[in-house]
Amino acid sequence: MSALAPGLLGYTFRWSIVPEVMGELAHGVRITLELSGLSVVFALALGLLVALARGSRLAPLRIAAYVYIQLFRALSLYIYVLWIYFGIAAAVGVNLSPLEAGVIALTFLNSAYMAEIYRSALGAVDRGQHEAAFSLGFSRPRAFATVILPQAIRVAVPSLVNQFVDIVKDSSIVAIVGTSDLMGVTTQLVGYYRAPFELYTVLAGFYLSIVLLISAAAAVLERRLQRHLR
Repeated sequence: MSALAPGLLGYTFRWSIVPEVMGELAHGVRITLELSGLSVVFALALGLLVALARGSRLAPLRIAAYVYIQLFRALSLYIYVLWIYFGIAAAVGVNLSPLEAGVIALTFLNSAYMAEIYRSALGAVDRGQHEAAFSLGFSRPRAFATVILPQAIRVAVPSLVNQFVDIVKDSSIVAIVGTSDLMGVTTQLVGYYRAPFELYTVLAGFYLSIVLLISAAAAVLERRLQRHLR
């Protein structure tokens, strides 16, 4: 510990560099939001399809969905990003950009978690709602889209928001393949300016701000859903 003290005490804080690099950091924020936003949209859609397959009457679909969920929840995002970016290129000759590899990895991983969220929310909808829709002459797809799914979404919103937050935070891992997202840009700036404390503190502030904005938007959405679905 004593050997570390001189270095720690001798650290010179240079907060003045933060305004100088705000342009680069703003670009990183844009890429992070693009990466996270695309992953959220694709994961929501794919997760719903997997959840429906998981609850299907067809055994092959149920088994395939179960294997999908277990597979993509079993390993870390770090492994998926590396495998998709380097493995696919080596195996089939498809060269993905770092952003594309990140979106694919985040989509697959989070769709598995979202499928379980959907499945739980759909199971929470009272069976009487199904029967009421069918008694009104609704077809199964129409009953699901207009009666069952809206109620399930209301139940799922808090858990889905947590997953959205995880996607934003996990997007930083994609920097390992060279994305110019917020983490990637900050890491480059730290290497150039040798000011890790200042820059990583600003990085934390950006992530905190994004998460707080997501939480605020989710709270508004949840209130509206409760008002319209009572």
